[in-house]
Amino acid sequence: MYKLLNAMLAMNNIESISHKNTIIHQWHPLFKIICTFIMIICIISTYQLLELIIYTLMIIITSLLAHISIQKLITRGLLGLPFSLCLGVSFLIFDHKIISFYGLMIYEGILLLILVLLKTTLCLMTSYILIATTPFDQITGELIHIKIPSTFVLSLTMTYRYIYSLLYDAKTMSASYLLKNPQVKGIDLKDMGSFVGHLLVNSFNKSQHVYECMLCRGYNIETSYQRYEKFDIDNIFLLMMFMSFMIIVKVMV
Repeated sequence: MYKLLNAMLAMNNIESISHKNTIIHQWHPLFKIICTFIMIICIISTYQLLELIIYTLMIIITSLLAHISIQKLITRGLLGLPFSLCLGVSFLIFDHKIISFYGLMIYEGILLLILVLLKTTLCLMTSYILIATTPFDQITGELIHIKIPSTFVLSLTMTYRYIYSLLYDAKTMSASYLLKNPQVKGIDLKDMGSFVGHLLVNSFNKSQHVYECMLCRGYNIETSYQRYEKFDIDNIFLLMMFMSFMIIVKVMV
């Protein structure tokens, strides 16, 4: 648990990374948002391993152009494995159909497990590249500009800004629990319900206090993010090229 929390807490340096001056950072924020959305949809919708390999190469090339560490990129992508593993294991347990995969006879559940883990990793890596190359204020401003509901944008903003506070509270509570129970290596299952309950109550109270303070200072999500860049013809051309390439990959693979 400590390794997971420390890895997620280490993401707070993304803001500094997002202000670099590479070719990827210079792309229009809305262009990167749309490309990321299309990429995630394509990853989720495919069941072809070769197609996923192509998407992996695209992510790696983009990461190199953005001067993002491949090791750090993979680390962020692997954060979702504990959650996707639960779904993947269910396929492994209940799906015993034998299929041919490139001439190799394997259980369908094994193939589905690999696909779920790979898709989760690629989606998180894609999202990380967007956040690491685009300041969050620009992302929020573009979402407001394209008329995404302000309630959703506000929830996204609050989650992004204060997820580290929640994780820090979880780490502090875990340390307190282990100090009181030095004979255990982790939180016992019988105490997990109480632990999560206290964490949620504390986070709800803190988020409510923070939001009330923001309202007292005149915060309004629709007026606070009015800066956006014009989506000119060059960006439209780049977007058409990207969509054409993705269609070719879908059709040819």
